[in-house]
Amino acid sequence: MESYAYFPSLIYREERVEWVKETLNHTQKYYEQMEPSIVRQTSPMANDPDLGYLASYFKDKGISILKEQGYFTDEHEFYLAGMWGQEFACTGSNFLHVHANSQISGFYFLETPEGGSYPIFDDPRAGKKMVDLWPTPSEEVTLATPQIHFDNVQAGTMMLFNSWLPHMITPNQAKYPTKFIHFILSANKKFV
Repeated sequence: MESYAYFPSLIYREERVEWVKETLNHTQKYYEQMEPSIVRQTSPMANDPDLGYLASYFKDKGISILKEQGYFTDEHEFYLAGMWGQEFACTGSNFLHVHANSQISGFYFLETPEGGSYPIFDDPRAGKKMVDLWPTPSEEVTLATPQIHFDNVQAGTMMLFNSWLPHMITPNQAKYPTKFIHFILSANKKFV
């Protein structure tokens, strides 16, 4: 019998280790302004000229991904609607969520201690969740797998994905915090 893999949920990953030190230096001022807490989030940094290389890369790569996926992007102007740092101390995490009114979301990991937080992506198909069976226990990812765990992120790991893909960051089990930048790419219709 023939089969067709329709409605994929792609997660893009690359290692950008060469930007970690510079990005940590430029974002330090944002992290220093935050109040002490288990979960800390910086003020917006998308318009910081010192981080222009990162903002431009997120934007350009996000638009490229949308075009590759078959989206007609010519009638839209794209912009980083948000780019902020997050730091999760021991037990810090966030809940499963999506980013409304945006097209592409992403992470850039800066500090990833052993046992630290990492992203989990949840199957976005609501119909599947309503009637799903338990998957066979396996280390292998199959069509039945309900969540994908990226427990191997390291400093320099960059991930981009469609903003409708549910994601979360696991509780940090390490003595030291996990630190990363989260961003969202949005679009406005061009009026000519």
